[in-house]
Amino acid sequence: MTKLNRAKKIALWSITTLLAAAFLMFGTLKLTGAEQLVEQFSKWGFPSGFRLFVGVAEIVGAGLLIFPRTTLPGAVTLGILMAGCVFMHLKTGEGPQSIPAVVLFILLLGIGYARRPQERVST
Repeated sequence: MTKLNRAKKIALWSITTLLAAAFLMFGTLKLTGAEQLVEQFSKWGFPSGFRLFVGVAEIVGAGLLIFPRTTLPGAVTLGILMAGCVFMHLKTGEGPQSIPAVVLFILLLGIGYARRPQERVST
C-alpha cells in the first residue's frame, strides 16, 4: 500500500468515525428529549413522535456508517435526513442554521461515494 493510499484510508476512516459519533450524539439528544430540540420540532409543526423517529434513524445511520459494507446505505439515510433538515431551516427562514447540515450532507456524500460498491473487472 502506498503512502497516499494509506493516508486516504486513514482520512476516510477518521471522517467516517467522526460522523458516526456526531450522529450518535444527535440521535441520542433527540431521544432523550433535549429541550431545545423538542422546541425546534414543535416550532416546525412536527409531533414528538417524529423527533423520536429522526433520533432513531440517526442512531441507526451512525451504526451503518461504521461497517464498510453498510456505509453507503447509512450515508444515504443520513443524507436524506440532512436534506430534510436543510429544507426545514430554509422554509422557516433559518438559513444560517442550515450550514452545519449542508456540511454534514457534503461529508456524507463523500464517504458514500468512497465506499460505493466497486465493480470487479474480470481478466
